[in-house]
Amino acid sequence: MSSTFSFPRLKRILLYASLAASLAPPTSAWADDAKALLKTMSDFLTAQKTISFTYQSSLEAVTPAFEKLQFVSSGTANLTRPDKLRVTRTGGFADLDVSFDGSSLTVHGKNLDAYAKIDGKGSLDDLIDRLMTAGVEAPGADLLSSSVYDELMSDVTEAKHISSAFVDGVECEYLAFRTPEIDWQIWIQSGPQPIPRRYVITSKHVVQAPQYTLEISDFKSGADVAAVSYTIEVPASAKTVDLSELQSLDELPEAADMGEVK
Repeated sequence: MSSTFSFPRLKRILLYASLAASLAPPTSAWADDAKALLKTMSDFLTAQKTISFTYQSSLEAVTPAFEKLQFVSSGTANLTRPDKLRVTRTGGFADLDVSFDGSSLTVHGKNLDAYAKIDGKGSLDDLIDRLMTAGVEAPGADLLSSSVYDELMSDVTEAKHISSAFVDGVECEYLAFRTPEIDWQIWIQSGPQPIPRRYVITSKHVVQAPQYTLEISDFKSGADVAAVSYTIEVPASAKTVDLSELQSLDELPEAADMGEVK
């Protein structure tokens, strides 16, 4: 053995070997465990008729100079199944108030003093489908659907229950999933309230693999949810615009503001 081979070095080798072993290709038991935990979370969420929570989200973007930037927003969400939603989001480039009352969607860009209104009766699932079809990116919207498990598991080729973990001091189960286009991870609170506490989506085929991260806190359901209006009171000064004219719906600034993000 080389005289330079020290005990601390051996400890590092053993640590790396242990980490590599823990991240070895998933067994069927790992996959079954991950799917079962995700199904439990899904069943819990869809059983809640009224939900509210606060959140913080971050969206990474890569410039042509290969600089990775992260845009952080925060806000609130209120949901009453099957057809009502109120979401706010405030970030460095947008201050949005979004409401769906079962018959129309209103998006108020407070910082732009403008709003868009789209008529269309339907459920929250119908709304999410229409927004996706219109090209509006809504990462994390799957967590609000009436079929969370089916939506999340679509195209999944690999599932793993990595370990227990802690998010904001709360014990969670850490799961990882892979699809042909993206990898995603989710941290589900342990115990009788299996809610998602952290959700990360990685675009693995995009340069530098940018990520979207959603962190949820102050989750309430049922009688604990405070009353909320699903009708936005838009100021008389606000102008009516097309939905496409409301910038930063996807949390990013205009390309010119940041060197043309890739």
